[in-house]
Amino acid sequence: MSADVAVPVPGSSEPVRTCIGCRGKDARSALMRLVLDGDHVIVDEAATRPGRGAWLHPHSDCLALAMRRKAFGRALRSPGADPSGVTVPDRNGTAL
Repeated sequence: MSADVAVPVPGSSEPVRTCIGCRGKDARSALMRLVLDGDHVIVDEAATRPGRGAWLHPHSDCLALAMRRKAFGRALRSPGADPSGVTVPDRNGTAL
């Protein structure tokens, strides 16, 4: 996964976030924000929804790692978080 991840430039003004899947650090613009809507995890495309957010690379590998590690509940501080509705675009731009 590290070959696909851009390393943030030290001293850059863009915020750095950690992917809950691969645990790699990356610029905020390279990650997608996830939030809770009830007990369901949804993608916050505009990154403006209220509440605690979690960050994930938009790659199926990171999504699979996050699901395997059960990272959604911990990151969003909600043990009952249901990530089944989360989709990420594949390399062709279509949702998986």
